Amino acid sequence: MNATTGNDAHDDAESVDWAALAPEGGDRIAPLLAEVTRSDTALSELHDIIAFPAPGHTAAPKAVDHLVDAACSPLTPATDRWRPLSLLLELVSPHAEDLFPEPRDLGQWRDEVAWIATTDIAKVHEQYRAWVEEAPDEQQRWRMRNRLDVLELPEGPALLQAELDTFEAVRARVPDLLELLKGASNRGGLDRAGEWVSYVLAFLTPDADRIVAGITGSSQMLLARDLRPTRQTASGLRGIMDQALEGGSEPLPAELFALGLLAGPDDIDLTVALTHQMAGGNLYNSFAASVALVLIHGPDTPREALRRVGRGGGTTSGYEGLFNESWPHCGPRSPRVLGFLALGRAGDRARRLRLDILLGLIKDEDDSRALVTGVGLELVLGPRAKGFTAEEHVQAEYDEEILKVLWAIAELPAGAWEDEGFRETLAAWALPQDPEEFRALVGVEAEPEVVEASAPTGRPEPTGPPQGGILGRLFGGGR
Repeated sequence: MNATTGNDAHDDAESVDWAALAPEGGDRIAPLLAEVTRSDTALSELHDIIAFPAPGHTAAPKAVDHLVDAACSPLTPATDRWRPLSLLLELVSPHAEDLFPEPRDLGQWRDEVAWIATTDIAKVHEQYRAWVEEAPDEQQRWRMRNRLDVLELPEGPALLQAELDTFEAVRARVPDLLELLKGASNRGGLDRAGEWVSYVLAFLTPDADRIVAGITGSSQMLLARDLRPTRQTASGLRGIMDQALEGGSEPLPAELFALGLLAGPDDIDLTVALTHQMAGGNLYNSFAASVALVLIHGPDTPREALRRVGRGGGTTSGYEGLFNESWPHCGPRSPRVLGFLALGRAGDRARRLRLDILLGLIKDEDDSRALVTGVGLELVLGPRAKGFTAEEHVQAEYDEEILKVLWAIAELPAGAWEDEGFRETLAAWALPQDPEEFRALVGVEAEPEVVEASAPTGRPEPTGPPQGGILGRLFGGGR
């Protein structure tokens, strides 16, 4: 029996026909599960077999219980619990970029998978291609594009079914996973179980209420709420205080991340608690709480929360360091990329803040450049579905916000322009895919021209931007 759920014991890993579930590498799953808490190599190999959308992902739903059992087992040292939890994180967020800023609708997801299973695959492909083209925004486009890519694989429909089944299997173990938020051994040190399990739980949005209750009960952050006489007995109060002394009084930045994705704006007590964290002396918790408030309140975000997020970006840690401390790294997507996408939940209220983050992402995030460039162009120019023309860009009088984004693109090194996805993104907004043509359009030169020395005239030569392109039109001489 499981200590927290009362479920029957799961099948021994050796008794499962893994080869039938995962023809490629399935015979290795049982021994890898036996080693997953102790070996980075076993973790990596198991990930390669069952991660979405590898062919062996059809075995992932069956592997979930074994991974949760391994993480929760009292025989597993606290320092080793992160390994199975890190794989669970990859299984619940295989395409994290299409989960932000708005969470996935589980009912719609179930309906889609059921429709795929009962529909001719050619018709399914046709419909998803149409959904990609008709997507109203970049998030929906990535969601449809990612699913189409999987559907075009030989076992695409089965893999999408397994993705959903895996998600449901993790949801079924929420009570067990919440136990890993408790105790000093799970909350202290590097690669702590409490941090990793917070990341996993954050993506289980259909279970938001019970997860939020579990997270707030794991620390003293909401102690004032729990101490209300109508809610607690004397023995209950002692239990809470004992837990606080045991190491649970300080919320983990990852818990604040999870609260931002799961909590609702009607929970006034939680908003007050996050506000206290935002104003506290812990830089990382202050930043994480500020971001959480933005995600919870969206367009109604208090101005102070936005200001605190921006102030964090100006510290020596910067956005990269602060997001790295509290947000997960899911596949190729860095925490800063996911944070940038998620802040879109606040709409125009977070516009300037997102633009501030975007400029660094365009420059630094090679693996996500096409993604962030598309979202950035959508932010300043409007959705790609609006339909742009090259002539429109030539004639446009763009403001400083738009120009900053275009200049950041223009200044990218030659290697960035070799990325096909990046070039396709530019083409979607009818922007030049050739770096020289792009620079000419926006008035940026790759290298300064060599000018022969001339006799001094008593007046300095102008050193402003070139006279052509958007830059010239904005500052004069380009018409």
